[in-house]
Amino acid sequence: MAKVPFVHSNFERVPNDFYPTIDSRCVYGFLEHFTPDGLCVDVCAPEGSGIVDTLKECSYNAAGLPDAFAENITAQWIVTNPPYKRGLVDEIVNRQIKRVECGEVFGLAVLLRSNFDFAKGRQAMFEHPLYFGQIKLRFRPWWSESREAQPIHNYVWQVWSMSASSPRVLFSNGTRLTKRAADVGRAARISNNVGRAPRG
Repeated sequence: MAKVPFVHSNFERVPNDFYPTIDSRCVYGFLEHFTPDGLCVDVCAPEGSGIVDTLKECSYNAAGLPDAFAENITAQWIVTNPPYKRGLVDEIVNRQIKRVECGEVFGLAVLLRSNFDFAKGRQAMFEHPLYFGQIKLRFRPWWSESREAQPIHNYVWQVWSMSASSPRVLFSNGTRLTKRAADVGRAARISNNVGRAPRG
């Protein structure tokens, strides 16, 4: 008898489990804690992505790139939702961490299932000195326009940054903030955490 997971999706799977982010709340969750002032790129966006669209709608400079393994990316942040094909996702994440490590970009935010960091084979990713921490999303994102069935998976932003110190756990309800409000909120948090590294 075939094994059945304890939960399963009622939505049709797409090749390589690649779902360009549709639920804007995911991006709002990132922007609640980080306010980039330079270019943000989604390296898994050969035909654009919801990440790029939402960043632009929120008045941030953003662009999609077709190749996560391309050389010499010029950007401040990589913000991406990679395909979840086993093996491939690890290669993509590790390549982007290297970009932060060598100073090619300032920060990396990757939208992943909340249990992604449980795997023993990914230990080095999360013990990396540039691992900033995670933003836990207090909602389950939608991955299609259909609302016939509720989402079943929890997601987090896993973040690596030049401003990393000790790993942090942050939270977001996915509320949209104006860029001005985000900047003000960030300034207030920094003033209340004197001695901690800036948030990026």
